[in-house]
Amino acid sequence: MIRIKGKGALFRVLCVAGLCAWLMLPAAAQTFSDVPDDHWARDYIEEAAADGAIKGYANSTFEPDAPLSLAHFTVMMSRSFYTADYNAELGWIDPNNAVGIEWYTPAEWVAREHGLLNGINIPMTRQMNRYQMARIIYNLLQSKGVEFSRTPVLNALNSIADLDKFPNDTMRNAVACVYSKGIMRGYEDGSFYGETGSTRAEAATIYYRLKHFFTPSTPTPTPAPTTPSTDYGTLPNKSPSKLTVRDVYTPGKTTGQTFTFQGAKIPIYEGVETLKVSAGEFVWRDGRRIRYTGSRYDAWFGVDVSAYQNKARSNGTINWKAAKADGVQFAMIRVGLRGTSTGALREDAYYAQNIEGALAQGIQTGVYIFAQAVNIKEAIEEADFVIERLRGHKINGPVSYDWEINDGSYRVANVSKEMATACAVAFCKRVAAAGYTPMFYNSRYVAYMKYDQGALAPYMMWYPQYPSTSTTRPYPNLYYQMDFWQFSESAVVYGIGNRIDSNIWFRPKR
Repeated sequence: MIRIKGKGALFRVLCVAGLCAWLMLPAAAQTFSDVPDDHWARDYIEEAAADGAIKGYANSTFEPDAPLSLAHFTVMMSRSFYTADYNAELGWIDPNNAVGIEWYTPAEWVAREHGLLNGINIPMTRQMNRYQMARIIYNLLQSKGVEFSRTPVLNALNSIADLDKFPNDTMRNAVACVYSKGIMRGYEDGSFYGETGSTRAEAATIYYRLKHFFTPSTPTPTPAPTTPSTDYGTLPNKSPSKLTVRDVYTPGKTTGQTFTFQGAKIPIYEGVETLKVSAGEFVWRDGRRIRYTGSRYDAWFGVDVSAYQNKARSNGTINWKAAKADGVQFAMIRVGLRGTSTGALREDAYYAQNIEGALAQGIQTGVYIFAQAVNIKEAIEEADFVIERLRGHKINGPVSYDWEINDGSYRVANVSKEMATACAVAFCKRVAAAGYTPMFYNSRYVAYMKYDQGALAPYMMWYPQYPSTSTTRPYPNLYYQMDFWQFSESAVVYGIGNRIDSNIWFRPKR
């Protein structure tokens, strides 16, 4: 192939490319009128557009479902992942003698030289299907020297429901390899649907995943287990059965002001941080994911899991690697529970497996116990139950006391505010003395009707509030600021499943 070099080469190419939404200069982040907040690919599209990998149209639309041609995808891949080669090809084109040069030709030269189009036998201007997209990605990964491990590839093959419909073994292998790296995924029913035509939204998603695969963000260092503050205090050296409420905590000071909750006057406590986030700082994605846009905190996404999630999976094992790839930054693992009627303590059958699985992927990992203590002795028993099961597990997240009341049938329903607070404080002091960071779960009812928030102020707080029929996109409107907000009980998280408890960890910016 003869290429004629000239100084004006870029002019002709960019003039032609100006008619196309794919050859572009870097752009600022955009919001497209036809990509709503709850669109599945919104974040991918915005990042790809901001990077200059893909562009919207003059009327501020993106057309996410528009067909994706082989030419469009080839330009994106060549320009984004072989930038030097792509720019060099542009330099070989003389605008005064560019016969037969199409807007996508430089990208096609690069793609063929690197083998990206091996196995692709359709015209450049035709829409690709998902099989062809996967084959190009597989070729790209190979050209970059990426290695594919046998076990993840076999796991991927076993996860594809319509494998028998693939055209050949070569395509099966290509798709499985791409799956194993998390670059493409199937549909909710587990099928790949390879004959389906590819779209612009899919292209943006592929760009995003490849970008972060080749240039992963710098991981946050995994903190060592936190040394408890002396502010946590200690319990008196007495038998747990002999400890009184006043042995455990001093009532918090109140301001003299109140607010009303369920017809009751609720005191406001001194020295407890009030809520610092507002409704306008949260953007919801399809009711199951949320993004915090405020400037006060770094917001980490996390999950809390128990044996229910393990039992829902065919092999009883959560895929923590897939969960991390889906954005999970921290996890709270249930260690055990106390029964709501009998009060019997039981360990979670999968707690050790889940702790080690999450830690192995660099996910910051804490634990919790579903608590039902009705007195100080039982609260300490619950703390010791957790501490004993953490031996040999180097967790780096908090240990939480999850004391809940759902209705009058719960054994804790009639526990007084003073005793409920004493139980929570006793648990927190006990786990702090063992070297862990204590935390307490604080539903709105429990926060206002059962807990002295002044006495619990030294400890981390975990607050639940979900979408409901009356509020589909809530914000955490407790009077006080929480550390964790459990914002959904129905999220979908890869590697774990559906209906997963999901959380935001508000980490103050330094």
